[in-house]
Amino acid sequence: MIWPFRHKLSLKHLQDGSQHMIAKRYEAAIKSFLRHARKHPNDKPKAYAKIAECYLRSNRLKFPDIIAEGIMLISQGDSRSAEYYYRLALKNNPKHFSSLRGLAEILPNDSTERCLFMEEALTVQLDTCLLIDLGDYYRSVCNDYDHAYGLYAKAQTHAPKDKTAYLRLNDLCQRMGRNDEAKEWSRRWQEASIRKRRFGPS
Repeated sequence: MIWPFRHKLSLKHLQDGSQHMIAKRYEAAIKSFLRHARKHPNDKPKAYAKIAECYLRSNRLKFPDIIAEGIMLISQGDSRSAEYYYRLALKNNPKHFSSLRGLAEILPNDSTERCLFMEEALTVQLDTCLLIDLGDYYRSVCNDYDHAYGLYAKAQTHAPKDKTAYLRLNDLCQRMGRNDEAKEWSRRWQEASIRKRRFGPS
């Protein structure tokens, strides 16, 4: 009966870090996650990804920054430090899903490396938002409508009550001159939305 308590103690720093994150004490959270990584090398990817998330949530601006006339930036995460820790997590586990997805979210939209991270993440776990984002990349950056169509269709199958994929498929079919198919996707969304209202989210 001793080992469950040992297991609980082994997670102490990870739990402390999570509590600090919830309370927005990001510096304290980072220190706790680093302690956990040092004590439990096999858990480094998870700890490093949590640290990256802390940096993204924190505000690195000491004062508001005017970025355009009438527009003031009052908060901005530290994406450079977040990128460092996401990459560190992937060095320890190249298939770490949240780190792959995290890098895909912070790298430039037209980055080839971002595309590679999204594709790798989808080999680990299907994710509707990633499928849509990757479809957007192939549509907007590569002008590869066929590949984009396949990704949007996969997103629609994966989450048939999510409106985004239907809208993307409708728009893409119109761009490809497939107007009848575009109308069909609109019709299918109307049916799905009725079912969603009637039965609630799946």
